[in-house]
Amino acid sequence: LPEGSIVKSVYSHGLSAWSFTLRIETTKENGKPESFFAKYVAGDLGQQQLKGEYTGLTELYKLAPKLVVRPIAWGKLKNVEIASYFLLIEFRHLVTGLPDPAKLGLRLAEMHKRSESPTGMFGFGIQTYDGARLQSIAWDASWTSFFSNLLAEAKRQDTETNGVWPAMELVFARVQSHLIPRLIGALETHGNSIKPCLIHGDLWDGNVASDADSGDPIIFDCGVYYAHNEMELGSWRAERHRFRDKVFRREYLRHFQASKPEEEWDDRNRLYSAKTNLMHSACYAGSPARQLAFDDFVHLIQKYAPFEDGSQDWKRVQDNIAGSPRIE
Repeated sequence: LPEGSIVKSVYSHGLSAWSFTLRIETTKENGKPESFFAKYVAGDLGQQQLKGEYTGLTELYKLAPKLVVRPIAWGKLKNVEIASYFLLIEFRHLVTGLPDPAKLGLRLAEMHKRSESPTGMFGFGIQTYDGARLQSIAWDASWTSFFSNLLAEAKRQDTETNGVWPAMELVFARVQSHLIPRLIGALETHGNSIKPCLIHGDLWDGNVASDADSGDPIIFDCGVYYAHNEMELGSWRAERHRFRDKVFRREYLRHFQASKPEEEWDDRNRLYSAKTNLMHSACYAGSPARQLAFDDFVHLIQKYAPFEDGSQDWKRVQDNIAGSPRIE
């Protein structure tokens, strides 16, 4: 806590799938009350996860202090039997529910535009996590290569949780060998280029709320890395997320134009959403998100790098398509 703070009360506050969460009421030396929000996680995961989150929040807050919750400190808890680590941030009175799409789109786009990768590359300097799952975010000069590795690690963790799915193995091999070089590679070829932007990295509706007084959107619980800015919106497509309403994507694109080739924006968004779906499937065995990722892969492969009609590979793939409803 800040020097001179006197703790008045500590109690459980909020819900989290991966950590214990608290509200801490204090008074300053001048008698003025001040509240903080804290969470803690045990073990090596807690150390790496909360260090990454604190570092990421700090970088985001520098770029957008009106959008990002203010980080205070992180460290190791004292006087506990099991080594545990904490993250301390300012306490904000927040209203749950969807934020104003126009405000969120504007401020998120401004944050992305202001960011500058310290290496000029994609990635991040320390490990960050998507929820409780680590991400493959080593520095890479190529977004195509970076995204290929990022997605491969998400798929590896999905397989670790749910087991080998032969049809997915077949499809994912083609995603890596044909789809990513074509669809993502187009961003970096034929005179096109993209700038690495610092993204929140886990911006689903559960990690955004609105300030109770101003109504301004506030974001928290990040898993940052420098990425193609459109990667941020991949999670918004997930059918379980309320940000899938097109108004959120439309408001963002008003302030940050789609990268070239612009006509492939929606297909890139579909592919970027697969990382979110595979990570969700890795966290929750049996999640329907695995099938959604598979179906989206097949949809894109058949558009950009189709299997040969009548081939045994295509027949095996067709037998595993769910035909789930999706967002167009």
